[in-house]
Amino acid sequence: MSRIHVLVALILLILPGVAHADGDAALLSPPDAWAEAESGRVVIIDIRNSPEWAWTGVARGAARASWWQVPGGNGFLDDVLAIVGNQRSRAIALICARGVRSSAAAAFLRANGFTNVRDIGEGMLGSAAGPGWLARELPVE
Repeated sequence: MSRIHVLVALILLILPGVAHADGDAALLSPPDAWAEAESGRVVIIDIRNSPEWAWTGVARGAARASWWQVPGGNGFLDDVLAIVGNQRSRAIALICARGVRSSAAAAFLRANGFTNVRDIGEGMLGSAAGPGWLARELPVE
């Protein structure tokens, strides 16, 4: 895990209001994310890790690119670029467990030239933003 990942994670844990600094416009509810993914308007990317994917399943049709990996941000960036075919303007929606990692990852991707990144802030398990993908009984695989 890179130092920047640790720093961002600590900031987001200490200052919850920073989690969605771009405002609610960057947030996407799980039902809206599912509808947009089904219609092909967005690619959902689950940024958790293998044990989490195995534990809860993954949103049906979602790509996987773990935020916490070696070599840190560059590995994640490379994975996301591969998923979107190097199209930084491709609409993507990030999901994690509770919205903290997805918010940090969205900011990271925006800082690296991505122009259409959304955050499924409820995550798979729910958060202050709402009950989450699983509680809403949206499809998983």
